[in-house]
Order: sequence, then C-alpha cells, then structure tokens
Amino acid sequence: MYDSPLLYADPFVTLALAATRTTRIGLGLGVSVPGLRSPVATACAVRTLADLAPGRFRVAVGAGFTGRFTLGLGPVALGRVRREVQDLRALLSGADAPHTEGGRRVRPIPVRGAPGDAEVPIYVSCRGAKAQSLANEIGDGAMTGVYYPGGLSLIREAIGPQMPMVVHAVGTVSADQEPLTSPRITAAVGPVIGVAFHAFAEQPWRLDGLDPATRAQAEAYIARVEATVNPEVRHQELHRGHLVDLVHNFDSDIVTEDNVRRFSFTGTAVELRARIAGMERDGVTELAIQPGGDIPEELRRLAALHRQ
Repeated sequence: MYDSPLLYADPFVTLALAATRTTRIGLGLGVSVPGLRSPVATACAVRTLADLAPGRFRVAVGAGFTGRFTLGLGPVALGRVRREVQDLRALLSGADAPHTEGGRRVRPIPVRGAPGDAEVPIYVSCRGAKAQSLANEIGDGAMTGVYYPGGLSLIREAIGPQMPMVVHAVGTVSADQEPLTSPRITAAVGPVIGVAFHAFAEQPWRLDGLDPATRAQAEAYIARVEATVNPEVRHQELHRGHLVDLVHNFDSDIVTEDNVRRFSFTGTAVELRARIAGMERDGVTELAIQPGGDIPEELRRLAALHRQ
C-alpha cells in the first residue's frame, strides 16, 4: 500500500483488512514517509499489523514523493530517513528512542491485549546514490522502481551483493500482436508513464542519465506543464489520478510504445519471462507489480504469467 494520505485510503486500515482476509501473501507499506506521522504512531501500526499477519508484514521507508509533494513540500532529507528507520527499529524491539517532539526518550509500554515487540524487516527506498548507500548501511532490504538510467545492476552494486532488492513496477501481459498503446494497455499502465513524467516535472534532476530522445521529450513535457498548470496549485493538480487514471490532456501523447516498454513492466509472456531473467541477473530478488485498469482481469493475466 502507498502512504500518500491526500490521494489514497489509509494504508494501515487497508492492510489490516487484507491481513484478516489472507493467510499467505506478503503485506507491506511502500513507502512510509517521515513526518506524515510520528515514529511512535507508525511503530504502533506496524506492531498491530505484525500481530495480525505474523511473519508476513514489512515496511519500507523513503524520503517521499506524492506523500510530500501533494503537501507542497519536497522530499525529506536522508538524515530524517535514517532517524526514522533507527527509531522504528528501536520501538519495534521494545527499546527506547527520543520522541520527535521534545526529544525525551520513550519506549512501548503495551497493556494486556495490545501487540508487543515485533520483528519486522525495514526496507529503504533508494533511487539516488546517497539513498542506496544508506540502504546498504541500515536497511534490511532496498526498494526501487523498474526504470533506472544505466540499469538496475548499478543499484545492486551500490547496496551490496546480499541485500534483498525489491523492484516496484506497474505492468500487464500483452497478447500476441496487441499494440502496446491499445486501450486496455493504456488503461493498465498509462498512469505509471504519467507518473514518470510528473516526477521529471517535480524533480528535474531525474533527467540526468536519460537518453537524448527521452530527455528532449521530458523537457517538452515540463514546458507544457509550466505553461498550462497554475503554479499555485501545481503541487496538487499534477498528481490527480496518480498511478490509477490518466486525467490530464498533457499526458496523452507520452503513452507511446517506447515509453510503455521503458517505464512499465509490459510485454508478451515470452518477453516478460526474458525480462524477469535479466532482472534476476542484475540482482533483483523480488518484483512487486501493481495491476491497473480492470484489476481482476489484470491479476489473472499476471497469475498466468507466474504459473507458466
């Protein structure tokens, strides 16, 4: 579940419902953003979920994208990510940690019936080089996106050979001869292409490392956003439909076959199995795929890919 309170349902409430309705699947928060709640509150929610789904829950911590941008704020400094991970780990283990307000040291003192200590893996979201170094230092795992300029093997090299590495993607299995810009595929993965370009508009440093053609397309996109979206509300308007629907006119021409291949996990079953093998060679240990569009149908397609 995503932690972006101005966009989505509460992640902990939704994960609790999932925990009570499932027995085997892993559950996770990706990513918890420092400052949206105190580490004390986050640790309490994590302990509760670990109690509802023993051994099945983990949490990732990151600097924040829409969880921060929709508030008109940029990502938090990595020092806050470091402290968040350290405080959560201490509070989950029953140790004490300085509270963010006032700084006095606190520790869980649960009453009878409340969840106690919990061993929950804490992953670090790490797109940039400094975040990758932080993941290597303090994380139980690393989390990143499916597209990384230069290749995912660069992240594996930065975080070390043993750390679990989860890649998040939005994807679908295409039928043979199905255009990658068909209405079905556009509904399923078009929104993640929009998000990639929204990220370029929010953080132009992400253009570094792009091939010249993609960079030119991104720069033209940023110019359209700046010309058409009121800067006073851009921090919210840009993210309407985030990862769910394409709602902006300026997003329509970025859903190209090249961008579907580049920014989503999409292709025929044969192509995707080859891509999975390549990601495994690059050091990816887990692929977390969000379905889009007709979600029950897309889940069936992905399940069939997994079984083959």
